[in-house]
Amino acid sequence: MPQTITVEKTTGATTPRPAPGKRGSSRKNTPAARRALRLAYRTRRGMAPLYAAAAQAVAGSTLAAADDGWKTALAATVTGATATAAWGRWDARIGKKRLRKQLPARADFIAAASAVTTGGGLVTAMAATGGFQIGHSPYPALTAAWGIGHGIYWWRRGKTTAAPAPALSVQLQDWQDRVACSDGPLPGSKLADVVTTDYGWTAVIVLKNGTWRKAVQASADIAGALDLPEEMVQIEKAAGQSARRAILAVFNRNPLQKGTTHPGPQILDKATGQAEVGIFYDGKPARYAFWKPSGPVHTVVYGATDGGKSRFLDMLLGTERHNGIVSWVCDPQGGQSLPRWREAVDWYEDTAQGGLALLYAVRNVMYERSARYSLMQWTDHKGRVLRGRDHFVVDDPDPLISVTIDEAHRVLALPGAVALVLEIVLMARKCGIKLRLVFQGPKANMFGAGPESTDIREQLQSGNTVMFRTASALTDSIGLPGWEVNPSQLPMYWPDGTSTAGLGYLKGPDNRQAQFRAHFDRDPAHWATTGTTPAPEKTAQAVCGKAYDERLDRLAARLRGETPVLPDDAFAPTGTDAARLAPSTDPIAQAAAAIEAEAPAGTDDKVAAFLLDRGRPVGRNTIAQETGLTVSAVKNALTRLKNKGLAVAVDRGIWAHPDHADAPAEPTDLADAA
Repeated sequence: MPQTITVEKTTGATTPRPAPGKRGSSRKNTPAARRALRLAYRTRRGMAPLYAAAAQAVAGSTLAAADDGWKTALAATVTGATATAAWGRWDARIGKKRLRKQLPARADFIAAASAVTTGGGLVTAMAATGGFQIGHSPYPALTAAWGIGHGIYWWRRGKTTAAPAPALSVQLQDWQDRVACSDGPLPGSKLADVVTTDYGWTAVIVLKNGTWRKAVQASADIAGALDLPEEMVQIEKAAGQSARRAILAVFNRNPLQKGTTHPGPQILDKATGQAEVGIFYDGKPARYAFWKPSGPVHTVVYGATDGGKSRFLDMLLGTERHNGIVSWVCDPQGGQSLPRWREAVDWYEDTAQGGLALLYAVRNVMYERSARYSLMQWTDHKGRVLRGRDHFVVDDPDPLISVTIDEAHRVLALPGAVALVLEIVLMARKCGIKLRLVFQGPKANMFGAGPESTDIREQLQSGNTVMFRTASALTDSIGLPGWEVNPSQLPMYWPDGTSTAGLGYLKGPDNRQAQFRAHFDRDPAHWATTGTTPAPEKTAQAVCGKAYDERLDRLAARLRGETPVLPDDAFAPTGTDAARLAPSTDPIAQAAAAIEAEAPAGTDDKVAAFLLDRGRPVGRNTIAQETGLTVSAVKNALTRLKNKGLAVAVDRGIWAHPDHADAPAEPTDLADAA
């Protein structure tokens, strides 16, 4: 059983308490002293220069009492100066972790170095000559001057540093009260990384629920909640961050209103094939891809009248001319949209019929290059010599050909144009041919009649899509599918009455769903009249036929006021003339001839007779099986028969004789075509 020890407390064992008013009776702990210490602590930041000056006077007098006190002061000064230098320039890391966030500003570093060296020098002088000595030395005046001089910088710096805080707090408070409240556009949302800019401020929206699309869709409501015009609020996806985050930009002036001047053809980086064609609202460059490692990148440009399409094309054509890219241009509006380029590109047509002839020549070049590339010897990145190249390399051995067709709906309305363009869009990239079509808007009827029109639009929009201000909100989602933007809502004029031409959206290498504005080319004629006009290789020129050879003659006739006439072979399915290519013993010429021989004589008659005998619509595959022809030969024959009015495209892949177009097709043909 544990023992219990009892201790009896007696009066003698009790420590006597001090008398009232005597506890801690040292002078430094009197109420007045404590109040002085508290006051000094509370004002330590503002009064720091005066406290430092007082400390110098005390230190100088104290060290003067010792025989070698000046040595101690000098050592302290050197140590302080060394530490200050290290503070201002030290920036170490441990692995990937940085030990300090930011170096001091240059002005702060200079002020700190001055305070330490001059203050230390003053203390050393006092220690060596007898101390502070009020009334008998210059040290009191020098110490006061030191405190006032460095104090002015200290106090001014404190005011400058504290100034931005109220602005940020206002922004956060407005968001919390008006947007993130229970009845606001984005309940429970927060702002992070708020940064003031020269055009307003930006922040990251962190949503409580949903994705960044929810914030984009609520942009108009957010503008209303913040009592701002709609065009002064921009929201886009926070690339590389959580799906719950979006980038918010609030303008007090739109940074794109001033615009930027086109700097010149050097905007193209030949190492990447990308050109900086404008800027986004935050000043970052907006890039357009001429090509990528797999080959050229097709382009579609949309925009209503005065949207900026023509000036954008001026910039691209000038870039091509001065970077060795062959430009073929069709301006069906009589050359009025792109007049400066009549004599500045390799091939220029100013009618829709001329544009169709140009497309037939493009098809011929495509097959000629394809035949050569399929037999070409080349060396891969591992040094292996291979035969047959399945991709295009710029200027190895041929230049890139860029085909621009303005008001492209006029060309696509011609018979046979839709099928021809689809064939080029699907196959031309591997052969180094880039197609750039320009439309007023992305409606399906702009791309011609028939099911192929949708395929053309989808293929073009898989490359660069440039969408300036459009005229209909119904087509916004068609031109940029999956994007939460409204090009039709872009204003026609800025608040000062100037045009917004060049303002729009660009789906390119950056893939940013944000407003951009194209560079404004103030003198496109300069780039059109300087430099040399790039031309395609000789073999490509050879297969283009008379339509290419006589292009300058037609231009001269147009300038004389005459109506130029296209040659008879301008609309032939193939213009390949084996005699104008390399000798017949050349395997490249043999391959080209084999491609041309894919449609033997009498193919059209055989297909037409089959359609007439069939008596109902039939699929292309069935025609090929029954006639013994290849699918490609049947496809080309049907296109030619359609142009002659001897065949009708009933549905996708389903054809019929005009007399039997209304008859039902066999279910097996429908299933095969699907």
